[in-house]
Amino acid sequence: MSSTPFYPQGNPLTESMPFTDREGRRWLAYIEGIPEPRAQWWHRATLPGRRLRFDSAAESRVTSERPAGSPFLSDARLQDLLDQAHPIPLSLPTSWQPLESPVHAHPAIELAARAIKLGSRVLADESRRWREGAGRWQVLGERTHRFLSSSVDAALTLIARIGHSSQARRRLGARLPPR
Repeated sequence: MSSTPFYPQGNPLTESMPFTDREGRRWLAYIEGIPEPRAQWWHRATLPGRRLRFDSAAESRVTSERPAGSPFLSDARLQDLLDQAHPIPLSLPTSWQPLESPVHAHPAIELAARAIKLGSRVLADESRRWREGAGRWQVLGERTHRFLSSSVDAALTLIARIGHSSQARRRLGARLPPR
């Protein structure tokens, strides 16, 4: 029995219920939504069909029987439903890509979409360049800090010397007889 968590393979409409069958395999049971055929109902909105689906790491099964409380049933009841379920092929994960629309969008919408894509590319490029140059900026900042620190120290030392010498002149000037 694997301790690796796995996730529903279908289109869950409910939370999944994990259970272990009599052979020790782990399953997820959940209610899955299945779309109605579009050809018949194109003129009105419909709710998806429903079926009880069981997913394991190796296979998936479905049954149209949905007793009350599904999929939150006892392990024995889930086992009975699993025994009645029909195997289906596992769906491979796909990367979603928007379909090219045969209808052309309004020019302002197309322009805005292109601007958004360009902006995201520029932002990604600038972010990458910033990450690549971050080390150089840090070194430059440290050098600037050392330079300014030494400059401020030198200026404070010079001010102290000037202040010290002017105090000494005043003291000496008070002792000297006037001319």
